[in-house]
Amino acid sequence: MNSPILSRTLIALFAALSPLLAQEKTTVRTVLPVVSTAEGMYELPGRTEPIEMATIFTRATGIVRERKFDIGDRVKTGEILAIIDAPEIDREVEAARAAVELAAARAASARQLANRSASLLATRAVSQEESEQRDSVADETDASLRMEKAELARLEEMQKFATVTAPFDGIITARNFDRGDRMRGDSADAGGWLYRLARVDTLRFVISATPDLALRLTQESEATVRFNELPGQSFKAKLSRTSQIFDTTTGTMRMEFLMENKELQLPAGLSGIAAFKLPAAKDTYALPNNTLVIRQGKPLVATVKAGKLAFIEVLPGKNLGPTVEITSDALTPDTPIILNPNAMLKEGDAVEVTAAGK
Repeated sequence: MNSPILSRTLIALFAALSPLLAQEKTTVRTVLPVVSTAEGMYELPGRTEPIEMATIFTRATGIVRERKFDIGDRVKTGEILAIIDAPEIDREVEAARAAVELAAARAASARQLANRSASLLATRAVSQEESEQRDSVADETDASLRMEKAELARLEEMQKFATVTAPFDGIITARNFDRGDRMRGDSADAGGWLYRLARVDTLRFVISATPDLALRLTQESEATVRFNELPGQSFKAKLSRTSQIFDTTTGTMRMEFLMENKELQLPAGLSGIAAFKLPAAKDTYALPNNTLVIRQGKPLVATVKAGKLAFIEVLPGKNLGPTVEITSDALTPDTPIILNPNAMLKEGDAVEVTAAGK
């Protein structure tokens, strides 16, 4: 008999206490973010490349008479690398010179005749028509002379191509012929090259930088480069140029640093590690490790806004031991961050703040 009365009593009591329970606040401790000033060390793999490279061909067709250099030899700008015997071009040059001489003689004779006709025109010894005709012939022979000279100049340039010279100071890295080989000038065959030449007194050190690093490096940025094959040694490099585009496959940007290599200590094609010391990124703060939580795969920190709990998504950075670097433009040095937030807390829960350590 008392059971229904007891049930009604409990229900009434629960109804009376529910508003009070709903208003109960969870006590939390907070800390303020500390602006991170610590410099960070970043490392990326890369590879050395020559500052200049050239694949050298010849435009003269003929037999190699002399091969002056071989793999590993150092050459200077303009130094003769090889000489091609091209007798066909030599004969064409001789014929063109003779044609120039013949055209010059004809032009001189035609001009003399035209000048004589002009002087005789005053005495009516020749007609106006005949004088003009001889002037026209003289002009034609002058034009023919210019054409023959142009052809001679073209052939002389072709003759110069039989002497292959170095376009810049460098080292012969590959050779593709021997003395006595027949070379074809202006060949469409990409395999018909003579030498490969590289300038390595300055090297490029090429890296593929991820966006977080690429967007923070400037033209003043420097790197320290080291190689496993040279323990205990490091080399300075300065940023020279960037591709200014991120590769859609790798998500990285090509960046080139220049390294002095006057003693030719470093070869091209050597893999190494570039280390960069950079200040903390903008909107980066240091917070205790126990402020960071992961919910639904997202890194978050909990803060207090108008007595209610709110979560802010952040980007975690370096772990500094008791603290961790986080980056977020939603934080300020005055934003209270909850320490060790309870896993049961939800967005919008009422919270009461006490100072950290109490």
